[in-house]
Amino acid sequence: MQLDELVNPLLIGASLLYVVSGTLFALKRIRVAIIAIGAGWAANLAVFGVNALIAQDIPMGNMYQVQGVLALCFPPLLLMFTRRDRLGWTALYFAYGSALPLIGAFFMDKQATWRRMPALQSAWFVPHVLSYMIAYALCSVAFIMLIRLWIGRTRQTEYRRAIYPILRTAFPFMTFGMLCGALWAEAAWGRYWSWDTKEVWSLITWSLYAIYFHTRRSPWHKWADLPHLLAFLALLTTFFLVNLLPKLGSLLHSYA
Repeated sequence: MQLDELVNPLLIGASLLYVVSGTLFALKRIRVAIIAIGAGWAANLAVFGVNALIAQDIPMGNMYQVQGVLALCFPPLLLMFTRRDRLGWTALYFAYGSALPLIGAFFMDKQATWRRMPALQSAWFVPHVLSYMIAYALCSVAFIMLIRLWIGRTRQTEYRRAIYPILRTAFPFMTFGMLCGALWAEAAWGRYWSWDTKEVWSLITWSLYAIYFHTRRSPWHKWADLPHLLAFLALLTTFFLVNLLPKLGSLLHSYA
């Protein structure tokens, strides 16, 4: 069996295990859910390993590979929030959040690879991408919880109190990712900022999350959900539309 023939079964297995885990967490079958999410993460890690062997490089070279990295971020972050903030009850959102990128990755082009030109062979590449993936994972969980808060009638205060530390943790990673990108750009092109489409949308996303934090502590705190919603829509534009739609394409940042 060729290595690339392992990818789809592993993607399907990891996705199913994450979905099963989220369902078990919702049903309060905690021990079995932990086993399922652990097995899903192991399968997800195997996808990462197979992609690395196929690419002979760090597998962050196209949207398919990056989706796999994004999915890997959720379970360790869940463990951190369970221990640090006692937010273990949010586990189902982290589990379902893990499944979504892998489901998307299953339908993506697994062959196209973005080859870094010599000027872009930089130590900033991995921290830039990884810090953004951590931030995007946390922002995704917070947004899923926001939707649940809008739909549900109960535990609204508890949900709002959980969303805040999740986004508060995401924001420094997003900031660090932007700074890494600027340092990388300066090393590669001699300028920190180029007003490229991806850079502009990244700045818009960062600014909207900053507005959310300020609004939350202002007299207009009841309106904090609006910048949160707009920020996540901007994040989706930055991550998906700019990368995948030719008309919005980023000359410097587009993935294959």
